[in-house]
Amino acid sequence: MTIHYRDDSDHVTHQVWAQQQASSCAIASIWMARNQALQMTVNEAEWALAWRTYHQVVAGLVAVPEAPAPMSLSPGAHQNNQETFGNMFANFGTFMGQVAQAIRNDGLTVTHLTNFTRGNTVDGARLSDTAPAIVLLGWYEGSTRNGGHFIVASRRATSGKIVYLDPAGGRLRELGVGPVYLGNGRFEQIIYITA
Repeated sequence: MTIHYRDDSDHVTHQVWAQQQASSCAIASIWMARNQALQMTVNEAEWALAWRTYHQVVAGLVAVPEAPAPMSLSPGAHQNNQETFGNMFANFGTFMGQVAQAIRNDGLTVTHLTNFTRGNTVDGARLSDTAPAIVLLGWYEGSTRNGGHFIVASRRATSGKIVYLDPAGGRLRELGVGPVYLGNGRFEQIIYITA
């Protein structure tokens, strides 16, 4: 995993995780939000966190075997479902309910979970240095959904804009509360968390 240090317009430094797998944006967002809520950096690599999340949340196992050595997953070698670890992180991705459960498994509190609807917006008043949100975006062409992506709404800057941590390339962006993200992204579901 690659961690970038990015400063927002208020000169607050954020750790932004650049995802390595096509469908690991949820894992990167969990890591970033968890670190912010705890106000510390948790030493857990992308592969280990993805392995633990899949086995505890998706497969429902209590005792999780040790993760195999990190590797790259080829989307062409995996199906588009969650039946295996490889399928989930090479192609399919993660549901918001699974992200919320992974957050709870880490001892954090989900203070609010919005309904799934295209057109949600971030409530900047709910954000603080220890209370970020994880946002599920849908990518749309017209009314057709063509995939999803997770980002973190970290804080509200003094400018009034929301600081977003985007694991696609490890970017920090300051934008409005939604519901549009980078042209064809739509805010669909949001969870707010605290330690």
